[in-house]
Amino acid sequence: MIRKSGAFRLHDRRSSLKKIQVKAYLKDPLIAEHRPLVGLTTIPVDGEAVIGDGPTNARVAVVDYNADLGEVFAPVRLKADGTGFVVGRGDPRFNVHFHQASVWAVVNRTLAELEGSHIFGRRIPWAFDRGRLLVLPHAGYWENAYYDRESGALHFFYFEGPNGKPVYTCLSHDIVTHELGHAILDGLKPYYNEVSSPGTAGFHEYFGDAVAMTAGLTHREIAVDVVGRMGGLGKNNLIAGIAAEFGTATSKQVYGDLSEHYLRSGDNTLTMDDLKGVYEEHDYALVLVGAYYDLLKGFYERNLKDIVGSKPSKGNDRVRALMRAAQITARMTLRAIDYCNPVDLSYSDYASAILRADAIAYPVDTQRYRELAIGVFKKRKIIRKASELEPEFPVNNSDLRDLDIERLGASRTDAYHFVNSNRLALHLPPEVNIEMTDLCRTRKTSAQDFRLPHETILQFVWPEPFRVSGAEYGEMSGADVTLWCGGTLVFDSEGNVLHYTLKLGTEARRKTLAKYMAYLIREGYFSLDDGERGLGARGQGGNVVIGRMQRGVLRMSKSAAFRHKRRVEV
Repeated sequence: MIRKSGAFRLHDRRSSLKKIQVKAYLKDPLIAEHRPLVGLTTIPVDGEAVIGDGPTNARVAVVDYNADLGEVFAPVRLKADGTGFVVGRGDPRFNVHFHQASVWAVVNRTLAELEGSHIFGRRIPWAFDRGRLLVLPHAGYWENAYYDRESGALHFFYFEGPNGKPVYTCLSHDIVTHELGHAILDGLKPYYNEVSSPGTAGFHEYFGDAVAMTAGLTHREIAVDVVGRMGGLGKNNLIAGIAAEFGTATSKQVYGDLSEHYLRSGDNTLTMDDLKGVYEEHDYALVLVGAYYDLLKGFYERNLKDIVGSKPSKGNDRVRALMRAAQITARMTLRAIDYCNPVDLSYSDYASAILRADAIAYPVDTQRYRELAIGVFKKRKIIRKASELEPEFPVNNSDLRDLDIERLGASRTDAYHFVNSNRLALHLPPEVNIEMTDLCRTRKTSAQDFRLPHETILQFVWPEPFRVSGAEYGEMSGADVTLWCGGTLVFDSEGNVLHYTLKLGTEARRKTLAKYMAYLIREGYFSLDDGERGLGARGQGGNVVIGRMQRGVLRMSKSAAFRHKRRVEV
């Protein structure tokens, strides 16, 4: 990595941990131009004992390396009093130091929001073995932005818009938080990046959009724009519509027309029935993005009714109802990730995890939120009937042996020994070699800030190779392909089983992966690893899926730089 001398100047601030105030766009510069009240805002970031130029702190470091130019731009400097950064007075749209500070602030604020006790209740791990997530605000010239595990970085690019002025993806709140969502999900469920089904690939895109919508509604100004003035969740509002500037700039419309040219919208009617014979992951993502938006609308309407009763609603009532609905939606949909299996997630699995996690937090569903959620899952054809949400492999404490929650939670080695000694009760094949992929404890709270039981969560996986053969697999015909299997166990602080989910290597899963692989090869989305790595590397000849041979078995994963590459399904 190229680095200029002095790019990181650390400041020891043990005596005074002041909040850092940073300006950033609430959505993006195009929205700010059309709706000045939803323009720039001040984002507070908690101070830390050691913080530096760049900016950099314990979790996030901006390294402004431009791969096209082979240059590192000078880092923004921390103010002498430690309360902000010296960005200068230039137009923020074209001010490199403003870009550096704002993207860092948005990433830190969103990360803190998700790590709070109302959602994950713990530090979110990275999928790479370094402490800081790197952020490249000006990675190069390209209509793209992506998270990459290999470099441990978020890469944001810029390009010329139809009006001749540059469009910087690092200035889009939606794009920054979406890419951070990929990094967060990769840390929590690293095997979702392995190729298994178009639905799991689509889930990664959905999760990024869910984080973007969640992060957007932590800003009151957005809620005011959506319902304070408009009076309701109208079509293609600032929450339903994601990445307006990018979507408009890359469309064939006149730049500046906000009509419906978002990158994606939650205001859609797509169902799982519409995806029969379809392999495009962004279409799969839209089903869940739509479900998230349906939940938000449903919770908003229910909360507004609780707040105003039969009286006419006022702007403040609607804003309050929407922000509360956003908190409920985020809590239900994001917290459920802890209850999902670690590999090849189906959308019915996810729906089941949402309901189970919420039932643990709220045993009595006084507001009938879970009833509303079941209705949404049926509407989107994720399930046909509620019985599909029942656990496939129920496990009780009486089924388990050698259960000592303190010892189990002490290390991954101890967790492995527990799982291994309970293979029969956990429905695990006796011959497979299990790998523990995560072991953590959470401290979550309810909406009323009541402390929930501390959870101990453990995840494990194993590979099951199977052979594909036929002309549709090209040069890969006859190869052994990795099918990942695994499970998630959740205990409370007393060692009681709260939840168990398991994904076995069934014939149906092998057929799904084989068909998906044939599609990827047929469409030219697949290539074998060419070894290209590093900051700014565009990677592997432009292919969406990269195959790597490991001990004679093919392992396929998504290519970071081309995750968002899309073709229209016909």
